[in-house]
Amino acid sequence: MMTFQQVLKSRALLALICIAGAGMQNLSAQTTTSSKAPTELQYWYAYSGAVQETNEYLVKSFNETVGAAKAIHVTAAYQGAYNDLNQKLQAAFIGGESPDVFVMEIGSTGMFAWNGVITALDSQIKRDKFDLTDFQAGLLGNCRFEGKVYALPYMPSTAILFMNTTILKNAGLDASGPKTWDELAMYCKTIKEKTGLYGLTLVSNLWFYEAFMLEAGSSVLSDDERSTNISSAASLKVIKFWKDLKDAGYVRILSSAEGSKMSADIMNQKSAMWFYSTAGITTYMGLAKANGFTLNTCFMPKSSSYGTSTGGSNLVISSKSSKQEQEAAWEFVKWMSATEQTVYASSKTGYMPSRKSAIEAPAMKQLYAAMPQFKVAIDQMAYAEKRPMNPGYTEGGNVITSALDAIWVAGQDPKTVLAEAQKRVDKLLRE
Repeated sequence: MMTFQQVLKSRALLALICIAGAGMQNLSAQTTTSSKAPTELQYWYAYSGAVQETNEYLVKSFNETVGAAKAIHVTAAYQGAYNDLNQKLQAAFIGGESPDVFVMEIGSTGMFAWNGVITALDSQIKRDKFDLTDFQAGLLGNCRFEGKVYALPYMPSTAILFMNTTILKNAGLDASGPKTWDELAMYCKTIKEKTGLYGLTLVSNLWFYEAFMLEAGSSVLSDDERSTNISSAASLKVIKFWKDLKDAGYVRILSSAEGSKMSADIMNQKSAMWFYSTAGITTYMGLAKANGFTLNTCFMPKSSSYGTSTGGSNLVISSKSSKQEQEAAWEFVKWMSATEQTVYASSKTGYMPSRKSAIEAPAMKQLYAAMPQFKVAIDQMAYAEKRPMNPGYTEGGNVITSALDAIWVAGQDPKTVLAEAQKRVDKLLRE
């Protein structure tokens, strides 16, 4: 992933990051160093590039300010992607060497809470009168499990539609993008006929499917999360929509294992549109600049309604840590998720601000005015839903992804594949 500075060269935008970080630097002068030995914390995070730079910068800033004042020292360690981090966490927990605080992909929060790997934060929240209402409401659903709060939002995201507007204009299409599924189908058909390129490259991805189901007026799981809707009429509508576009040659669908090939289609301008996390804005703006095209973003098009699934990461605390370490970790988590740090992280990485106060901060408003591509995900949050929290969905989601691959990529019969997948996923959800 390219750094934010590499992607956005303009002095005006770089100045916004300086504004976002200025408050933390000013804080350093207001703190005093504690004379007692610090409580040492291990902090694990996912992803490299701008995300890694942001985590390392924030940890350093904490150690020099609040950490110095309260005798807390945090050591940050990069652990790969979310799946890599989850696997290492499970191994570390079993081995008794769990980090004290770590990021967690929001959909995994329920499973790790259910397994006792992370600790509830309700007592600290109540004691400190910590205000959760400043967080965007759509993000808190993946912080709660069985009535308790186990996480605070950190770097959230939603899926949005990215567009090579150079290709759209060459095809005579509105660069603001399609608003509905019918318009999306028309865009894809027109692009193929006018330019010979794919209208869209789609990765057979569970997260995107969750959004498509919301747009179709349904959801992947039932309200009580005890059964799945993947063989329902709404699901068959979703599957058929994309299968028809692929069969007509208007879109390219990649298997879940081939997702990295999408970047080649984008870089080589073989495809005009793609779905991805808002966290990819800085990367794709860099690709656009390097490869001579312009980029825009818009809502994921609607069928019966707009809809998208939230994503990104939360901050959580290990249940294995001592009481002293958990209290120190709570100070760190509070600081990392505070408004000032949220503004900095969002400005630097492209992830959404988790706090309402951060969205209203002058630095973010200036960034949105200069780069409206960043604002799309914030506006789309009005239609966002939490990811499923049933612990069985982690494995069940793999079954659904395999079913999507079988239908969209391997060409198998949708009704047969989805009916069999439904039985397997329902069993996992009820175990």
